[in-house]
Amino acid sequence: MTIDPGSDFLINGYLTKFVAFVTDGVRMSTLVVADPRGVYLAGLEWVLQKAGHDVVAQCRRPVDVLAHVERHQPDIVIVGVDLADQQTSGLSSRLKAGNSALGIIFIVQPTGRLDVKEIQTLDVDGLFLDGISHRFLIECVNAVATGKKWIDNKIVQQLLMPGSQPQPMSRLTGRETEIADLVSRGLRNKTIAQRLHLSEGTVKMHLHHVYEKLHLGGRAELAWMTHGKGAGRPGTGRTGLL
Repeated sequence: MTIDPGSDFLINGYLTKFVAFVTDGVRMSTLVVADPRGVYLAGLEWVLQKAGHDVVAQCRRPVDVLAHVERHQPDIVIVGVDLADQQTSGLSSRLKAGNSALGIIFIVQPTGRLDVKEIQTLDVDGLFLDGISHRFLIECVNAVATGKKWIDNKIVQQLLMPGSQPQPMSRLTGRETEIADLVSRGLRNKTIAQRLHLSEGTVKMHLHHVYEKLHLGGRAELAWMTHGKGAGRPGTGRTGLL
């Protein structure tokens, strides 16, 4: 599909050229997106829209996806799922019950425990790990839009290494992961609270749980674990990234 540079949804001259270049020959899709992390959800929508796709609805709870899909009849749905949730295994079949042509993409946490049977049970068209690059996200959406299957190469690597251990961050809930990520980027509790529409006390509570689950002494160690795994741990005397 060739995008007309004069299309109404193009905002300005630069974006027109960008979208026309990236999407030439690719079918643009309407999407419903869902993820419990508000900041991640906003970023996901921004990336998809910048590539020319149309996000017709978004929500934070997978249980709400069904209603949005029924109402908007999108081409594709992208859902951030918790593999430990028993409802996840049947979500795909429930989504396709009303539209067998619906493309389904799941975002999963990098637990390192995926196996072939689990992937088959999910019964999705696209599957990628949380933290995927913008480029591969769009590649996945474009592949599913044309009726193809797409799986994150990192998941393939996990399947080839069944004995790999789960990453420490996989112990966290979605909200704890979101807050840990923002803290590791240098944001203060007050700023995080404002961004996520939470009280500062709630942020401190989640952060306390993060430190307990990961056995960390504070913000510096959290930042090291997230961004400086190849360097010395703070306080060990070796040069790190902090």
